[in-house]
Amino acid sequence: MRVEDSWNDQVENYTESLWGGAQVPGWSLARESSDQFHKTGISLGLTEARLVSFLIRQHRCKKFVEIGTLTGASALWILQALPLDGKLWTLEKDPAHAGAARSVLGNDPRAIVLEGDARETLKALSAEGLFDGIFIDGNKAAYGDYLAWAESHVRPGGLIVADNVFLSGAVFAQPSQEKSKFSPKQVEVMRAFNRRLADTKFFDSTLVPTPEGLLVAVKK
Repeated sequence: MRVEDSWNDQVENYTESLWGGAQVPGWSLARESSDQFHKTGISLGLTEARLVSFLIRQHRCKKFVEIGTLTGASALWILQALPLDGKLWTLEKDPAHAGAARSVLGNDPRAIVLEGDARETLKALSAEGLFDGIFIDGNKAAYGDYLAWAESHVRPGGLIVADNVFLSGAVFAQPSQEKSKFSPKQVEVMRAFNRRLADTKFFDSTLVPTPEGLLVAVKK
């Protein structure tokens, strides 16, 4: 185990001890489903999920979009933050993952799981806007497309949260150090994405230095 992995585990364990390990109903099932698909490593961690939920709740979001459902773990925390008359549209490309997410989310009428490439699904979803916020955790090469959609369909004052914006360190690596699983295109897309959300003309934003990087912005 790498030192940073051990540190991250200790941070998460300590953080959760403060709340007695409290989780949303369905969390264990969502993580078990991720294990079955061998996707646990990309599933949103509990500490980050709690933070995303906190931000949504404090921002009083009601109509919310998630890109990258996987097995529904993050969607559970988003739903916990939404009011009883709120609605979550969560987008997932893989049909097997989407099916698992529907099982995890159960009969919650506020949750709508949409299958297909998010860039296409978002076009159809546009008619439901404007939205109060969006959580971006999907195809890294498409983050620029997702942000362009959000800028048009998230209301002024709306919340934009994006995970994995460090690309495992690739975004701040020097050219001679760029030996990562991400393509040069993915790295440049993410760098441009981060620069755009850091632009104070358009957003009030901050970058939370979680292990994978969580960028939080409010649209002006």
